[in-house]
Amino acid sequence: MWKVFNNNWYNSVLVSALVAFFCFFGLSLFNRYTLYICCFLPFIFFLITLVQGIIRIVKKDYLKGILQIVSTGALAAVTFSYFTFALTFYPYDFFAEGLKIPENIKFEKPLKLNDEKDKISTYQKDFILYDYFQPGMYKYDLFLHKIEKGKVYLKIFEITKNQILSEGNIKKNSQIEVENKTGELKRFELKDHFTIYEGDWGQFYGGRIEVWFKPDNKPERKLITKNYIIQGWMR
Repeated sequence: MWKVFNNNWYNSVLVSALVAFFCFFGLSLFNRYTLYICCFLPFIFFLITLVQGIIRIVKKDYLKGILQIVSTGALAAVTFSYFTFALTFYPYDFFAEGLKIPENIKFEKPLKLNDEKDKISTYQKDFILYDYFQPGMYKYDLFLHKIEKGKVYLKIFEITKNQILSEGNIKKNSQIEVENKTGELKRFELKDHFTIYEGDWGQFYGGRIEVWFKPDNKPERKLITKNYIIQGWMR
């Protein structure tokens, strides 16, 4: 059977193309292990087919060998381009699968932005996280007494693994310039929003939010730590 299969150079190319075709549809199943299989399986077949083409050339079957190598290379390039495009917009990242919210840690939930006036008085006025336009997008308010001029920003960690989340994006987009020369409590508001990319909509997990302060010409220091139940933004 293998001899019959290998007799025609295009047989293995057709099988590889068929495997890639089915793997294209496999991406729509939104399963972690199916995703891994679909990403690697076609290229395993491409490699086997490519090796067969090289063997043909070694055996001086030049025309069939070259045709097999060229067609396999073209097919692999098309498949790689499609997978790169599809994975760029793949809506799930499976980050929060299996994560549990610890029961021995106190967590708060983000406020709805429109509920600010009604609920702000019930919260300790230091740091308040708000849900924004879509799940995984957030804003926050910060309340500080006397503090020198500088910038505050957030560092957010998944609490069970202590893994930092969306580090560069959050540090950049959560920055607020602060300065309070008086001893009175002053409110600072993030004008835009920041996004947590790890996880998907409706997959909640525990997050440790740290507020860091970088004074002008001085080292950074941590001001506040609070725990929130959060979720990631779905592409």
